[in-house]
Amino acid sequence: MQFRKSLISLALASTFVASNGLSAAVEPNAEASIEKIAVTGQRIAYANNTTDEAMLDTVSPAGNVLDAIKYLPGVSVGQGDAFGADDWSTTISMRGFNVNLNEQQLGITIDGLPNGGSAYGGGSKANRYMDTENTAMVEVAQGTADIASASLDALGGTLNFVSATPEAEAGVRAGITGGDHNARKYFTRYDSGQLFGNTTAYISLSDSFNNRWIGSGSNGFAERTHFEAKSVTELEHSKITARFSYDDTAEDNYNTVSLAEFEQNPTWDRLTSQWTGDPEIDQNFAETWSTLRKNSFTYVKWEQELADETDLTVTPYLHLQSGRGDWLPPYQVYVTDKDGKRVNKGTGNGQLQRYTHVDAQGRPILDPKADLSKATRVASYRHTHYEKDRAGLTSELKMQLDNHQLRAGIWYEQQDRNETRDWHQVLNTKIYHYFNETPYWVHYDRDYSTDTLKLFAQDTIELGDLTLTAGVKQFYVDVERQDNINTNNAGDLSSDSDPLFSVGAVYRMTDSVEAFAGFSQNFKAIGDAILETSQDFSKLEAETADNIDFGLRYNADNLSLNLTLYSTTFDNRITFLQPGANQGAPDYLNELDGTYINVGGIDAKGVETSLNWQLNEIWSVYGALTLNDAVYNQTINGTIKEGNQIVKNPRGIFEDDQVAGSPETIVTLSARFTTDKYNGALTARHTAEYYGAALGGNKDELPASTVLDLSLGYQKTLSQDAMFQYVDLSFLVNNLTDEEYLSGGQEGAYYIGAGRTASFTVSLGF
Repeated sequence: MQFRKSLISLALASTFVASNGLSAAVEPNAEASIEKIAVTGQRIAYANNTTDEAMLDTVSPAGNVLDAIKYLPGVSVGQGDAFGADDWSTTISMRGFNVNLNEQQLGITIDGLPNGGSAYGGGSKANRYMDTENTAMVEVAQGTADIASASLDALGGTLNFVSATPEAEAGVRAGITGGDHNARKYFTRYDSGQLFGNTTAYISLSDSFNNRWIGSGSNGFAERTHFEAKSVTELEHSKITARFSYDDTAEDNYNTVSLAEFEQNPTWDRLTSQWTGDPEIDQNFAETWSTLRKNSFTYVKWEQELADETDLTVTPYLHLQSGRGDWLPPYQVYVTDKDGKRVNKGTGNGQLQRYTHVDAQGRPILDPKADLSKATRVASYRHTHYEKDRAGLTSELKMQLDNHQLRAGIWYEQQDRNETRDWHQVLNTKIYHYFNETPYWVHYDRDYSTDTLKLFAQDTIELGDLTLTAGVKQFYVDVERQDNINTNNAGDLSSDSDPLFSVGAVYRMTDSVEAFAGFSQNFKAIGDAILETSQDFSKLEAETADNIDFGLRYNADNLSLNLTLYSTTFDNRITFLQPGANQGAPDYLNELDGTYINVGGIDAKGVETSLNWQLNEIWSVYGALTLNDAVYNQTINGTIKEGNQIVKNPRGIFEDDQVAGSPETIVTLSARFTTDKYNGALTARHTAEYYGAALGGNKDELPASTVLDLSLGYQKTLSQDAMFQYVDLSFLVNNLTDEEYLSGGQEGAYYIGAGRTASFTVSLGF
């Protein structure tokens, strides 16, 4: 389906259609509708969990908001950096579905709106949109998402990050955080209180810094400036919420290691922290492995009561991103056209020569046998530039007719993305990686355009203690590519889904116990990154997943329990094979440093359970257990021919092997206490052994680990006459026992988990 519509026309059309009983999408889990069943989840027909205040307290203000979900059942979060300050090394796994450098199979939304994907190249995870101090909660839908969820990645569920609501009283809060690895963060927020009798608002600003935890000296760093503003206006029959965020981040990355390298030294990722002047060594200098990103995101949500039991929500949004990724190839590149003339854009006729020295006149020395005794050593600083503009709209109509709640909605988004790679001359390899701002060669320059349209409808029927739900959704996704150097090199693909059905039931057995069951069909469109490769992408099929949940929920005054049994069939899995630096230096001249392939399907089944038990007024216990059995359900490229013999393919996928990078057993146990002044928690998270690689058969059994986190806090409200209204002190120690472990990664390439890290925060209210 080819289409292009203006957002203005679409907004008018959606409003007109809504008034006739159809409509379009919504923020699926609005903060106001959250039932206070922390951790156990909402009363819906599929598994879901919500973070509670104690979980948010375990995330350092200098940390990454993704860490808030690491204790929830079914979820595994890996962060290469001690404070989560490296998007490159961030991984998430849930029921055999992954977010890493290779795969984007979980949806992330911000207040119910799409994040624009989670891939490193052009994606933006939740930490780009939200400070930890401004996060109200995180809703995790394991296995499936709300039917209105606006994401193209939600094969295995959705993580919805909900921003805090402005305070009713005016005030200022300020916080200072300090910690290991030279970590510091300054945060301040102003709440306006009531304005005009119907509006509340806040603005906040933060600035943070930390070094990489591996190495010392010039071992790399991360720095971030972040701004947020939000307002809520309550009118007689409507509500308007507006939010804006801006994030400017510069991060030096972490390198993957092989299992053998981890066993040799579990505290070094093979990057260096001293400039040597030798490009062969300095290509691994930590400060040259860098991610730079700027993200601004804004939306205005209009909620209107059209009539009794009839509500319309319309939310236009805009996301602007610019960024860069850096590496330091230890050579420069000489590119010629068909006539042998040097070109500075594109790949010419494909004749690319690497050279490492220039003569006294600065001319490349291309002869491998030349005398280099008087030559000058050269290197490149390679930049990949990412630019993205997204404009979209979600809208939903809700109607209550007798015992039916009807929902219908639409999500539309138009995305333009540019990716350009250029190579810069390092001015003097003996001194540092200072580079010529003008590139000597532009490798490629491409524009990508993606049009997305999602339609959905759902009926929820109340039959006494039984609630039934049935819904359908469909995606229409068109992707185009235009090469700005070779204009004849264009491509497009359509990645529409079939109608995707969902059904569910919730039965209230008693006031405290309910049973639920649900089935849903999930879909992930083929993204524009496929078009970056020179492969035959027409042979790729869009990924789909069928998910079934059965479960029980118990919620009483002092005890909440949740038990879910699930079964998932994942078809047409696409993975991106990227050579890791642990297998030698990256192939800097490979345009995408890898290729996409379908690797068959996955069957996953398992158990997720959680408990929250308030022992008395002070002490409580939280626990979670995940048992996940995810296996490949078919053999892909199982054999190859070597000479006259057929042998096992070392790059094949084999039926019944465990899914790589998906932990089978995770156990979390937390003891918590809370008084009027003090709070704290000691939390242990145990991850059993699991396989990190599957190509050629399961291998790299990653060792089990148990990581302990400690949090302590003190709050005191002061008198009205005091200088401050309140003081809040918090002390966090992550990985209390300094456990040596691997924290996520991808096929055969893993990130080292951060060692013991402490931070201390002082917050004051005015």
